[in-house]
Amino acid sequence: MLERFEEFTYLMSKINKDIQKIKLEELKKYGLKGAQMEFIHYIGKNGSLSFKEICEYLHSDKAFVSRNLKLLEKAGFIKRELKQNNSIYSLTNSGLDVYKLNKKKAEEICHLIYIDEDKIDTFYKNLHDISRKLDSIGEKNYD
Repeated sequence: MLERFEEFTYLMSKINKDIQKIKLEELKKYGLKGAQMEFIHYIGKNGSLSFKEICEYLHSDKAFVSRNLKLLEKAGFIKRELKQNNSIYSLTNSGLDVYKLNKKKAEEICHLIYIDEDKIDTFYKNLHDISRKLDSIGEKNYD
């Protein structure tokens, strides 16, 4: 069992690194970093997000989120509006272009690594189960 868990964590780490490597090649064209693309992705996917929602989506602290939002705003990829004392972030036209290009690239990659729908459904169900269990263990360790 331990060997399988070690193999699982190794493969998850390798997959993540491979994805990051592919993303970085695309991001270099725009002067962006991986984390900043996640901001663009989540904001683009949702249309607009509050500061709090972005922190929750990315599981990141306020300082990290604030720093990256400022960089993205300065670079012209996002805009901030104040609504009822909340900062709401949305994509500019440039940000939307990057979001669409990244989405297209992701679709191309998904097509190349296609896995049978039944297998992928089972895989994701198991992945969600593992994530929930690890979250639970992590929460117990902090209490």
